[in-house]
Amino acid sequence: MSTKKLGEWYATAICGNDITSSCLYVSALAIVAAGQYAWIALLMVAAILFLFRKIYGEVVGALPLNGGAYNVLLNTTTKSNASVAACLTILSYMATAVISSSEAMHYLHHILPYFDVNIATFVLLLIFLGLTVLGISESAVVALVIFIFHLTTMTLLIGSCIYFVMSNGFSILTSNFHLPVKNGSIMTAIFFGFSAAMLGISGFESSSNFVEEQKRGVLPKLSEICGLQFLFSIR
Repeated sequence: MSTKKLGEWYATAICGNDITSSCLYVSALAIVAAGQYAWIALLMVAAILFLFRKIYGEVVGALPLNGGAYNVLLNTTTKSNASVAACLTILSYMATAVISSSEAMHYLHHILPYFDVNIATFVLLLIFLGLTVLGISESAVVALVIFIFHLTTMTLLIGSCIYFVMSNGFSILTSNFHLPVKNGSIMTAIFFGFSAAMLGISGFESSSNFVEEQKRGVLPKLSEICGLQFLFSIR
């Protein structure tokens, strides 16, 4: 029985929604830890992911089976190590889903304050659970719509920032660099910002979890796109 395979757009949308959204809250975490030097920490994370893309594509390409880290560890180490990685991956995705849904509903609550955030979060999770049950092809269509909307919003935000800088100059940026450095020194601040950003980044590894549903040749391109996408997003 032949199944519908995902092309570059649909596969990129599934991973792209994850990685571009993680950039937003990772930026906040890095700013809390590194302050005005958070941009250096984020560029370091982007550089690591960009360099890692070749290794990632080669490893998953050699073992093109769903499961991601579990599948790689199962073929290279013991079953117990692979099982631990699988459990941690599931917990990570569950936590990410809950946190992302809750944060989205908190944002919406500021616009429409008359609904309960907890109930709205539960309903939103049910909706995406239904999409998952329908199958990856159907959910990929929704993911693509969200992805295009997300990129459009980010493009408008970047354009607004460029317009603001052109109109007002770098006075705010200069003022930020005159603030006291968090965590004592610049290197310490960058270290903590880098650590926080690395903990929060997700989405880059998502393509390995549905590699069997992708068309031939999509995975290597997807690794390239995700690396470039994160580099673009943090700017």
